[in-house]
Amino acid sequence: MNESFTVEEIAELIRDEGYKALVTIDEDEDAFISSASDGAEWDVVMHGFSPFFDSISFRYLLFSETDPIEDCNKFNNDYRFLKLYRVVDEEAVKGKFFVRVEMDCDFAGGVSKLMVSATIRRWIALLPLAEDAIYAKLSSKLESENQ
Repeated sequence: MNESFTVEEIAELIRDEGYKALVTIDEDEDAFISSASDGAEWDVVMHGFSPFFDSISFRYLLFSETDPIEDCNKFNNDYRFLKLYRVVDEEAVKGKFFVRVEMDCDFAGGVSKLMVSATIRRWIALLPLAEDAIYAKLSSKLESENQ
């Protein structure tokens, strides 16, 4: 059981699941991992103090042409482990909105590598639900316009 992991240990667990894991450490020693699954490019943000981090956040960005606040609220009410956040940005005024998809994994009390691997698999399995929550209305709208 581990209460902390290095960025390389997390990257290796992602690779063990069959996905790329590109590690970036900036000048402030903040660590990130870039990966992708099923065409979705996502990141893992390491939290705590380098080199032994005590939690991670998975993050993915979606784009919406309509204000997604109601879709985010409904999704967050329906799903416990994955959350959607509307990102307020200057671009929103121009008709573009962003949604940050996020899931955390805390190592407090100790977790096994198997548990972290299971969390990686859960993240990948849940991403299509987040995409559907934001893009389903857009897809329906496009279908009705093309009929």
